[in-house]
Amino acid sequence: MGTIASYHHKGGVGKTTTAVALAAHAAAGGHRTLLWDLDPQGAATRLVVADRGLDGGIEALIRGGRALIDHAIATAHDGLELIPADPSLRTLDRHVSADDGGEDRLRAAVEVGRERYDVVVLDCPPSVSATAAAVLRAADLVVVPLTAGPLAWSAYADLYAEVEGMTERRPEILAFLTMVDRRKSLHRDLVDDEEEPSEGFSRVRVPTDSRVERMALDEHPLRAVLTGRAGHAYAELWQEAAGLLAR
Repeated sequence: MGTIASYHHKGGVGKTTTAVALAAHAAAGGHRTLLWDLDPQGAATRLVVADRGLDGGIEALIRGGRALIDHAIATAHDGLELIPADPSLRTLDRHVSADDGGEDRLRAAVEVGRERYDVVVLDCPPSVSATAAAVLRAADLVVVPLTAGPLAWSAYADLYAEVEGMTERRPEILAFLTMVDRRKSLHRDLVDDEEEPSEGFSRVRVPTDSRVERMALDEHPLRAVLTGRAGHAYAELWQEAAGLLAR
């Protein structure tokens, strides 16, 4: 299979939910799956009902991919393991920057992970940074959740241009609409657009869902992205992503 990054320059667009949903559907489909929480806030770590990692993940990354993959822990979900977030991620930019000679450290760690896992999903913090650049170099596919607001689309345009400008290893991009609420005219206009989607844009529309909004309060949070209207949409998104990885 391959490596998927859930990423967007802008915060609040559902990156973590997307990462968790894709990892959950990959694991449910029988794929050995690793979810790597790269956000020091640790939201993905909490959503898969795992404890936060001990401080020191960055030191493991510096020592090499094998040391980092050995930080992976089992979750309560069959086939899904996690590299949890920890406070040392606050310094990740410095350790994956070209100035530190570490621009390929993240990719090297992911490649080691591919020896053990079929699918690696990266949950990325929102930023325009050395971490973002390292994620783009490491991913085979960048999945981009898009809300209806103009700022999210503007940031997506910047991201698309950045990927198009990559000269070495360029990942595929798959953008999709999320948090869709048909009661709002702007959302209806976007959803009802009958034009053929442009390259890199999915027809999947993930609806707004109160269960997804309350995931962190649920004893079994992944049910919100595996079942119901949102879960059905994420299942379609996973199938589309898996098809792109298989090309």
